[in-house]
Amino acid sequence: MLAVFLSIFLDLVGFGIVIPLLPFYAEHYGASPFMVTWLAAAFSLFQLIFSYIWGHLSDRWGRRPIFLACMLLSAIAYLWTGLAETFTALILARCISGIASGKISVAQAIIADITTPETRAKGMGMVGAAFGLGFVTGPALGGLLVGTDPANPDFQTPMYVAAGLSLLGLVLAVFTVKESVTTEDKAAARESSTISWREKIKLILASPVVVWLIGIFFIVSFVFSQVEIIFPLWTSRTFDWTPRDLGYCFAYIGVLIVIMQGGLIGPLTKRLGSRRLVVVGLTFLGCGLLLTSLSSTVWIFIVATTFITLGIGILTPTQSSLISLAAPKGQQGGTLGIANTASGFGRVAGPLWAGILFDYVHFDAPFLIGGAICFVFLALLLRAVYTKLDKKPKETAL
Repeated sequence: MLAVFLSIFLDLVGFGIVIPLLPFYAEHYGASPFMVTWLAAAFSLFQLIFSYIWGHLSDRWGRRPIFLACMLLSAIAYLWTGLAETFTALILARCISGIASGKISVAQAIIADITTPETRAKGMGMVGAAFGLGFVTGPALGGLLVGTDPANPDFQTPMYVAAGLSLLGLVLAVFTVKESVTTEDKAAARESSTISWREKIKLILASPVVVWLIGIFFIVSFVFSQVEIIFPLWTSRTFDWTPRDLGYCFAYIGVLIVIMQGGLIGPLTKRLGSRRLVVVGLTFLGCGLLLTSLSSTVWIFIVATTFITLGIGILTPTQSSLISLAAPKGQQGGTLGIANTASGFGRVAGPLWAGILFDYVHFDAPFLIGGAICFVFLALLLRAVYTKLDKKPKETAL
């Protein structure tokens, strides 16, 4: 588990360097806010396409080779981003990065392989903690590397450093990450190889609990992807923030994620249970988004950001743990792949939707509508699933 954590961490430091700078990098090439959202949409479209593919292949061939391939592609994508001289080249680099994002679902599958149901949420929290630490160090490092002159920012150097860190993560993984799929599970995956992909997906989606969990993946990604891509543009227009200011904000977000997923998620799961944590997480996320749209001062914005981050910090490991527990035998990788495909679809639609609202309605609209969506979905979830499960105590996945 530690080997996976360290490899993912190094790659996600690079991710943390790149993400806050991308909107400014795109505007440097004359992109409008709506065009900027296509950077996130391109990444997410290829994430959508490849998440299930990587997860399915890792069930059959093993986690290690797929994980290493994704890490290599990630390093190539960051290098391409640094070499890009046009907006089109940036889009292509994000497509490669989207393909490489399969390493997350594979890492989650590795954690699922080596943990028990009781320790699953804590294990998934390790992946989330890697995200958090990446966001602690990455944005702050990117803010330093971009330079102090707002008129002449250095966008290339941060991208090259991100590529180097991802490559270092790959080298570490080569020597430390071991195969986690058992011979029995590989055999089960191969036995199902005669079944068409459509039938496999039908098998995975046969459980209503799995379907609703996939819905959670989609909704969370849809609303949060708006935050990721719109935050830089929104803070620039609302508070006149520079890339360096934004880097410090993302570092603060990273600290909160580390605290939540690296330390608190395990005790919270034991105390409240995963079902209650999903409700708490969606409530925090919705409140944070609504409060952001009302932020007239930096301090209100920081409170709103705290709510959003804690919501995501709770939901990410909890939803991954729940869906791995609900997955059919021998189909954990495929099930996580479908869930991450739904997440990718949310990340395609969310930024495009946010870009339209930002450009043509108001720059607060993505947060206001995103918060409303969280609460509407939560009400449907409580009515359609939780009430029924309370009458059927044997259903334990949600």
